[in-house]
Amino acid sequence: MGTYGNDIQAAMVTQIKAEMAARDWKQPNLAKASGIPTSTLARYLSGDRDVPLPAFAEIASSLGLTYIELATRAQRRLDGENVQ
Repeated sequence: MGTYGNDIQAAMVTQIKAEMAARDWKQPNLAKASGIPTSTLARYLSGDRDVPLPAFAEIASSLGLTYIELATRAQRRLDGENVQ
């Protein structure tokens, strides 16, 4: 994966964590809502495993967002903009 790929992956994970914090969710909450096993989700959020696009989409949906909304917020974060 190129530099941008690594950067956007990290920004997406950071945005997921921010969205979880805004909802006062822990990993088990997101795992249950998304149907992703807690152990797999933990590897995604720690950076030990890349998050596949379908998982990003499922996570976004579980957070009440579209994939595009999550990706846009992550891109803004990557660009240094203030995001929620």
